[in-house]
Amino acid sequence: MNRHVLFFILIFPLLSISQNFNAGIIGGLNTSQVSGDNLSGFNKLGARLGAFVNQSFKNFDLQMELQYINKGSRESVQKNTYNTGYKFQLNYIEMPWLIKKTIYKKTAIEAGLKIGYLLNWEETYDGLESSGLDVEKIEYSFLVGFVQKITDKLYLNSRVSNSIFPIRAHFPGQTQDVNSKGQYNTSVSFVLSYYLANKVKR
Repeated sequence: MNRHVLFFILIFPLLSISQNFNAGIIGGLNTSQVSGDNLSGFNKLGARLGAFVNQSFKNFDLQMELQYINKGSRESVQKNTYNTGYKFQLNYIEMPWLIKKTIYKKTAIEAGLKIGYLLNWEETYDGLESSGLDVEKIEYSFLVGFVQKITDKLYLNSRVSNSIFPIRAHFPGQTQDVNSKGQYNTSVSFVLSYYLANKVKR
């Protein structure tokens, strides 16, 4: 991870404590696939790391995050073979904006939008680098998820997100749905959110 990105992720919640906001850090796994690449399954594993600030209101929370996330896709290959298959690695810095609503005791739902900036990407076939089609630098996505309270400071977050616009076009000659306009990121993540102080309800 770029050290400047890491610095801002670490300092992000600290800058918000004095502004009467809740703040904390995020860490966990992201599983992903790229729709439109003729592969299926969330075989690409990566990290989702970052920080957040939120404001609690009477009936809902508003939250903003800054996170580093790995996306892409990976071909599932049989064991005991020399092939490593197809790998598509995408590294983003993202800023989600979302609304959270408690629906039952310790359980909440969330929904929102996020913008991502592509830091770098790599595409390989059996370990050999491929010069594939360029990927869009900016990604716009929507997200939905669940939040489960574990302790006053620790929460489990499960989230699904999907690109709103294609991250790049299909390869020439690639089999595709006639209604599809290109390739899209789809991610399912499981992370722990840790509040730097006990969450304050307004």
